Formats: sequence, C-alpha cells, structure tokens
Amino acid sequence: MSEQTIETDVLVVGGGGAGFRAAIGAKEAGVRALLVSKGPLARCGATPMAGADFTLDGLSLSRMGFPGEPKDTKEKFFNDIVTQGFYLNNQKLIEQYIRSAPARLKELLDWGMKVDSSEERAIFTTGLGLVDAVYRRAKACGVDFLEDVMVLDLVTQGGKVVGALGLDISTGELIHFRAKAAVIATGGWHKAFWPNTGMRDLSGEGIAMAHRAGAEIGNMEFITFCCNILLWPPLWRGSLATYILSLRIDAELTNRAGEVFLKKYDPFVVKWGTYMEWNKGFVSFASMREIRDGKGSPHGGIYFGLGSTPYETFEKIALGRFPNWKYKALDLSEMPKIFKEGKPVEVGPVVEYFDGGIVVNEKFETAVEGLYAAGECTLGPFGSNRVCSAITEMLVHGADAGQNAGEYAKKTRMSALPAPVLRDLQGKAEQALGRKDGMKPAQIRRQVQEMAQRNLSPIRTQKELSAFLAFLDKTIQDDLPHLATASKRRVYNKEWVDAIELENMLHLLKCATISALHRAESRGVHFREDFPYTDNDNWLKENIIRYENGALEVYRRPVTTTSVTPPKGKVPYLDMLKKMMESRSDVGGHH
Repeated sequence: MSEQTIETDVLVVGGGGAGFRAAIGAKEAGVRALLVSKGPLARCGATPMAGADFTLDGLSLSRMGFPGEPKDTKEKFFNDIVTQGFYLNNQKLIEQYIRSAPARLKELLDWGMKVDSSEERAIFTTGLGLVDAVYRRAKACGVDFLEDVMVLDLVTQGGKVVGALGLDISTGELIHFRAKAAVIATGGWHKAFWPNTGMRDLSGEGIAMAHRAGAEIGNMEFITFCCNILLWPPLWRGSLATYILSLRIDAELTNRAGEVFLKKYDPFVVKWGTYMEWNKGFVSFASMREIRDGKGSPHGGIYFGLGSTPYETFEKIALGRFPNWKYKALDLSEMPKIFKEGKPVEVGPVVEYFDGGIVVNEKFETAVEGLYAAGECTLGPFGSNRVCSAITEMLVHGADAGQNAGEYAKKTRMSALPAPVLRDLQGKAEQALGRKDGMKPAQIRRQVQEMAQRNLSPIRTQKELSAFLAFLDKTIQDDLPHLATASKRRVYNKEWVDAIELENMLHLLKCATISALHRAESRGVHFREDFPYTDNDNWLKENIIRYENGALEVYRRPVTTTSVTPPKGKVPYLDMLKKMMESRSDVGGHH
C-alpha cells in the first residue's frame, strides 16, 4: 500500500499539555510545528483527566493577585523540592521549573484558563480547562495537528533525527514524517500496570522509541504509587475519588484484622505523611506492608472508612467535590450507602506517576541530535519523590523544549528519509498483523500488568525483582515474536495497536526492574526490603540505561547539584523520611 509523507520542521509527539506547549514554543521560534496526538485532540492522555494543580512559589503567586503565601520564596520552594526528593534531583531542572512557573501561569490566565481556588503554593483548575486553553492558543498561532495517529518509531541517520514512522489508527495507513527536530511529550506508561490511575492510552511508546533511537533513560525504578485508590467494586477500580476524599476528611485505614495500622509509625511521620503530598509514598508503603504481611483485604488492598468523621461531614465534603455523586463520569452513588452503614471500602496503592524517563539537559536536549523531550516522559526535576505539580512540569518543559527545538530547526537542513530504515521499521510494525496464528496481545498484557503491580510495587526485594525480570525476558523472547491479531483488517484494528504497545511496555518494565535491582538502598518511592537504608555515601547517583544493539547497559552518574549539597551517611529509610519532613519549610500543604 502507498504511504503518505508529511513534512514539518518540528514534530511534536504527544497530545497533552507538554505537547501543546512544545508546539506553541516551536511556532514562537518561527518554524512549522506539527503535533501528533494518539487519540482525539485535547481529549486523550493524562492532562484532560488531571486534578489539576499548578504549583509555584507563594510569593510569586501572591504578586499575581492570588492568596499565596508571601513569606514563601523561590529559595524555600527549591529547598523543599530537593529535600523531599531525597536529594536525587537534577537541581538545574528544579531552577528551570521554579524560574519559569510564574510566566507559564500568567500566559494560561491570558489564554482564558479559569482558576477554581488557590492555596499557599498552588492554584487549582480543571484538566479540561487547562488543555482547552493551550489547544486554543496552539490553533491561534498556526500549529498543525493530526489526531488518532500513533507515532511508532523515530527515524535517525548519522546520529540525528530526520523523521518518524506513524500509524493512522482510523485507516491503518502508515505515515512517513520528515522533520528537522522532534519533541517527545508522551507522558507516563501507566498501561504497563493493572490497576492504574491513568488513561488507557499511556503505554510509554515515547520513552521506548527515544531509547531505541539512541537517547538514554534514567531512574526508571522511581514509580510513584498513589495511596487510597479504589479497588472494589470493579467498576470503581483505579478511581482517585477516595484519595481526594482522604485529603479532606480524617479517614481511617484498617487492615483485615481491623487494626488502624498507621498507629505503628512515628506520630510526626503519620501527621505529615498523611497531610502533604508525602502521603502517596508513605501511605502506599504502609498499606503495602500490611498487604505483604497477609493482612490485606480480599481484593489486594486495605480498608478505608470514615473513622471519627461524622457521616454528615463526609457527605457535605463529598458532594462539594462530586456533585450528584459523579466523578469524571463515574457513578459513585453506592458509596454513601456503604459509609452510611458504617462499612469501609477497599482501597490500595496504584501507579500514578513516573519520576524517571528520557535523560535531558537543561535545554531538554537528549543524547540524539535534534531530539528533545518534555514532561513526565523525561528524567525531570523531582529526584526520587515528586511533591509538587506535574502540570507545572509539563508546561515549563514544553515551552523550553519547543522553543529550543524550533531554534535548532531554523539552522538545520531537512534530510531525506533513509528507505532501508523505513522498510525495516514498517516490517517490524506489521508483524503481528501479518502473522496467521499466534498469541493474543490482550492475554499476555493482563498477566504482565498484574505481575508489574505485584513486583514493582512500593516495597521490593531482590528475589521478587529477579523473578519478575526472568518472567519479562521469557515473555520478550517466547511470546513477543509470536503475537498475532485475530483480524487482519488495517482499519481501526485495536489488537494491532495493543501488540505494538505491549512491546514498548515490556521494554520499559525491564528497564525499571533492572534499575530497581541495581539500586541497593531505599530512597523516595523505591523501598528495598532487603536494603532498608537510604545510603547517601554510595547511592546519591542516577541509574542511567543505554540501549545498544538490543542490549541494555546500566551505568551510574552523580546527581546534578547547584546550590544544595546533599548530606552524607547511611540512615534507616523511615528515619530519613522523618528528616525530610522536618526540613520542609512552613508553607506548601497538600495539593
């Protein structure tokens, strides 16, 4: 069949906030920009579903006329991000985050985004309101768009990006993209886990294709699980509704034996570890410990009840957040009946955010010339624990990545696409479609997802990680080459997309597992039961993975510091957690 060829200066892969802002940045640099979205424009990926909080220092917020904390400064904010990231942060990227945030917020307001409320260090809006604002702006400044197109692989020549291969999901046609530069802005890879809190289209192809093209990826072991996510009934599984409620009511978490298990921990750690954004790491860790000790609920979680909160208080707060008991089109009307009877619901830790990803410098350049990356798909500013907004991250990254990609494209000549490379990539993409008999992607995917949830959970051991790595290797070797779609039609063949996604998810799971095995300590959202210490003498280093000739090679590099020198010493993990909390500034509540 004939392939369509599309030419642009900057190809932006990803239809969320980072992608839109990168496309705007490229246009502002004076070049052509094409944004390719895997799903419907401005309605796919994580951004439309986001909470959505935008964090910046309180002084800047108050100067913009919001009730921010005027005693808060950029220096305090910087210190909090570093300490609460367990000192593993790239401090140059934190500086960029804090420096750029006020301008990114101001432009969103200028572009018509509405603010619902604010606190000391954050404003709140809606994911849809935010993505609609950047979409309108992108349209107004002449960005080109393609929707329902999945970019499968980058095309490189002589170590430079020259384009990409895409699949039009609705027609099954392959598309050749010629471009001088590319920006990967594809977000996380939630789909590798089940259950998860993300949109079902986040399968990590951006990170995987960048890795195959020669970019490095790093700190893949740091996977943030969100606590108190609904696990039962099945219709609610993966919903953040109970997590949102836990920030506003004094919820009681109990194990199968009816014990309020947080009472086992230092009261100071419990106070701050349930109030701030720390709760994701700390409560997920504490919940997982109960589950692993055989004290979990029937569906693999723990119990969430109202505790000392009167039902009337719960109802008032809940209806304020979930009018008519609806949350993001999910019907929660059974929930008040359960709580009115004094019963709990089942919740547990579920994947929410990825702290590692494509290695970029402060210009958002990767190791591949002409290739940039922005947002959650990058090894960003947060170190081993994200305690401020991914919304801010995607917009400050996107603006600079797009601008820099645009400036690069202005002084770069367009290259021809190498036919042999394209031929090989197309052959690989069509394997599952062309194979007569074989294994169904959906069956393998569910097994992989459930294994990932168990083995890359907030608590890990060498034995479990090694067994999972062996399982992944066997799946990659024995099952992946035998994937076959039942239907051979090209038009909207979901199973074909599933097969392509599965390869990317397996690749990233393998990288994360290898990184988790290498890191023989506990830090941030990575807890090794067999190494329960935070080891600042040996492990203040990033795990970086190269991918060459089909082999993964791990090396360590020092963290990038500017103004805060990390401490020395080896400290029990929970003691380190307490130190982090004690070092926080007196601003910046949960968000």
